[in-house]
Amino acid sequence: MSEDLRWIVGLAVSICLFFGAALIGAFRNLSAKMTSSTGDIHKRIDDVKERYVRRDDLDGHLNRLDRNVQEVREEMRDQHRQVMDVLTRMNTKD
Repeated sequence: MSEDLRWIVGLAVSICLFFGAALIGAFRNLSAKMTSSTGDIHKRIDDVKERYVRRDDLDGHLNRLDRNVQEVREEMRDQHRQVMDVLTRMNTKD
């Protein structure tokens, strides 16, 4: 082999090794970023699970509260009627 050809081959191999190392480094860096962002995503998902409720659970609780409020209203109406009856009786006795 001539000296120029050896020099060209050596330069080509060096360039290939350099770009190969750069690609490996870039992929490792990208992989590290993906791994760290995956951890952040899992933290966010866990945070959402802790702070928010499922829609069907919320609907069930709201329906129960609505029933309780309706029962309280009915009891208040009954008590109001009873009070009005007593007051009416007291007025008719006088």
